Amino acid sequence: MAKQFPFTGALIAAAPQEAGVYLLWQDGAVIYIGRAQGGNTTIRSRLLDHFSGREGACTRATTHYSWELVHGPAAREAQLLEEHRAKFQRPPRCNAA
Repeated sequence: MAKQFPFTGALIAAAPQEAGVYLLWQDGAVIYIGRAQGGNTTIRSRLLDHFSGREGACTRATTHYSWELVHGPAAREAQLLEEHRAKFQRPPRCNAA
């Protein structure tokens, strides 16, 4: 996964307008793994949904985010969720909510 960026409006505005996966972090822990299918749903648009609170209170605690451009976002999201479950025996906190 790519570098982590502070979860601020200015840095989200620079996120890719492409398909891919993204992770939301609270301090050092992943709290949400998501995907952007492409078209009108981009990494940037999904991050803005979380930043604005449209995705609920859980992800409002995000301090940083990271992203990865991929051609099959659903498959990569499933892979990342499975890797997280294997390591922590549970999904990220906000994926479970």
